Amino acid sequence: MDESAKQVFKMKFAKLTMVLNGIFLLAALAILAAFRVIPVYSYLIAGICGAGAIVLALYFRSAYQSDKEWLMAQGDEPEKPGSAGEQKGDNNA
Repeated sequence: MDESAKQVFKMKFAKLTMVLNGIFLLAALAILAAFRVIPVYSYLIAGICGAGAIVLALYFRSAYQSDKEWLMAQGDEPEKPGSAGEQKGDNNA
């Protein structure tokens, strides 16, 4: 994988990490609101946060699949001479 592909991978990984953190945060807020820890509009907040978590989870799933396909396509490049798998040096056994 070349340097530009590594930079793209880092950005894709960071994006997915942030979305996953958002899912966890919204799910936790929905649970807290459902148990009436948040006193005002607790069921409304629980519904909105729950729906937001579901929407983000669906987005995460599609983005994860497309990023996984992109990453697998990066491994299809042929190896260059002198890379792993080629033995160099003394062959005395």
